[in-house]
Amino acid sequence: MTDRKIQNIQALRGVAVLLVLARHLLVMEINYGGGNVWLPEILKAGDGGVDLFFVISGFIMVHISRGRFQRPGAFGSFLYRRAARIFPLYWVFSFVLLAVFFVAPAWVPAMQKGQVDLFASFLLLPQFVLPLLGPGWTLEHEVYFYLMFAVALLLPERWLSQFLLLWGLGVAAGYNIYSTNQALLGNATIKMITNPLTIEFVLGACVALAIRGGWRRGDWLCLIGGALLLPVSLLWIDPLDVEGLRFFSFGLPTLLIVYGAVSLESRSRFQFPRWLQAIGDASFSIYLSHILVVSALGHIWRTIGQRALWDHALAILIMIAAALGCGLAIYRWIEQPLLRACQSWEPQRLRLPVSCEL
Repeated sequence: MTDRKIQNIQALRGVAVLLVLARHLLVMEINYGGGNVWLPEILKAGDGGVDLFFVISGFIMVHISRGRFQRPGAFGSFLYRRAARIFPLYWVFSFVLLAVFFVAPAWVPAMQKGQVDLFASFLLLPQFVLPLLGPGWTLEHEVYFYLMFAVALLLPERWLSQFLLLWGLGVAAGYNIYSTNQALLGNATIKMITNPLTIEFVLGACVALAIRGGWRRGDWLCLIGGALLLPVSLLWIDPLDVEGLRFFSFGLPTLLIVYGAVSLESRSRFQFPRWLQAIGDASFSIYLSHILVVSALGHIWRTIGQRALWDHALAILIMIAAALGCGLAIYRWIEQPLLRACQSWEPQRLRLPVSCEL
């Protein structure tokens, strides 16, 4: 597999952000719909969109790093580009939310109650509470993933599979120790590095290695099976209530989906629709902005809504259109210019050929 952009991965990013959006629309209806909830409970499976993002992230890190292990400047270039990918746009929305707090404090209740650590929020440091911008909790995990993968770049590329194996086993062992040791439960950093969500990133990286090695079996079965399994777990357990089970409920289905989608594209040129790829291209902008957009509309809905079925349907459709429309506009007019600026500012000594992802 070459260094080109994999279209089905972009489409799966679109699927992931749509899943997260669907989950938050259910939350918005509960909070602002006047007590009537028409959206189905199965939308709770949208939480699996985060797990899909983590698996995709592991896959992409392997894909874009091929041939760059132990190269001079690879470590610094990787970290610079990862930071440039996350922080500038994340800071834009964090500052927007901070400004909202000063204008309308009731819209940011966590800040009112002093539950937000601004220093940890802006630097995406491990913490027990949500950052100022709620979706930033997943970026805290991504920062940890990138730091660990940067270490792997210092090693020979042929050692990558062993590195991933040791990392995954270390996380599994660490989680068992952390969850049973009262002395460690108050340490947010240890909680982060032993979180089972890391295994999703690790296995996503393993999928990239497997496909690179020529593994192409059962891709349709994996894609369809993973899609069907994603909501099934909700019939017997809420994976968010039992952290260690989230991997089995959401992680494994999304792993199958990523493998199936990428294998199909490389084997038979099967691709998801272009509109889904376009949403995937803008998924980071949509992911960071959608909470602000739908929350603002939710406050308006609570004030003027009629509490009828047609009213709920109209409000949900407006929220979907606004979240996607704003995200796509932000991608074009803010995210892309920021990425281009960060590319131009990259120190010359760190520069490596620009890959399919910044």
